[in-house]
Amino acid sequence: MGRETSVLDVPQHILEYLDGQPTLTLATSSRGGVPRATTLTYVNDGAIVYIWTRPDTTTARQMDENPVVSLAIDQYADDWRDTKGIQAAGEAQVVLNPTELTRVVALFEQKYPPLAGTLGGGVSFFRITPTELQFIDNAGTDTSSGGGVSYQRDVVFSVFRDLPQEEVETVAAKLQTVQIEAGDVIVRQGAPADKFFIIIDGEVEVVHEQDGATKRLATLTAGQFFGEMAILRDTPRMATVRAIGPTTLFAMERDAFRGLVAQSMGTTRDFDQVIQQRLEEIRGSHAS
Repeated sequence: MGRETSVLDVPQHILEYLDGQPTLTLATSSRGGVPRATTLTYVNDGAIVYIWTRPDTTTARQMDENPVVSLAIDQYADDWRDTKGIQAAGEAQVVLNPTELTRVVALFEQKYPPLAGTLGGGVSFFRITPTELQFIDNAGTDTSSGGGVSYQRDVVFSVFRDLPQEEVETVAAKLQTVQIEAGDVIVRQGAPADKFFIIIDGEVEVVHEQDGATKRLATLTAGQFFGEMAILRDTPRMATVRAIGPTTLFAMERDAFRGLVAQSMGTTRDFDQVIQQRLEEIRGSHAS
């Protein structure tokens, strides 16, 4: 990965809560749907969470088979009004980059000093990139009207904020994480449209090439998506998209994306509105 900090747009008080907790509960599932929950130590780089486990554990095997995971971080409180916690869903990937591994080991040794020198061979580190993060905070909850216990949840980060909510869970199961380096071309103008992309971390530029000149149309950041117009209209790419810096993407294959859209008329209408808006933006950029 090589970057020093995550730029996922998460409020500072959420990051402080993440920094301050010792363990999380991780929920995994096999390819066949057999669930498992386990408690693990963790560190975080912004909103990106890292865990470690032995490669022969059920948890590690399930993450290899099915990278879609959920996690919970919380503290017990006698008074439910003092309850705080984090619930998140995301995708787990084993960490292979030597620079990233070195940094993650240092984070673990800093947070848990007794681990110093013990995280060598025989340990696998996993990066969990969140697709959605909710924060529970019952402080200031009004109980005067009765109605029992009510937990206050706020969605503080979601890569699906511009996508139809009806399809979120199905979409998440079909996404693959892609790491892109600065300057790499993600899609090229005129090429076939084979994938749909959501930006998880980083920044990309959208440029249009015409008559030997290149014009920047837009800059996209975490939570925004691209690639849907050419897929749904069955046309070549209208522009080139290039990473400005190290970037993490979720990618979905063309057929999977078209299948999801075809399953729901509501989804089709929502994406048609997005397409029309994008076309108007592109036309406006050409006219300026």
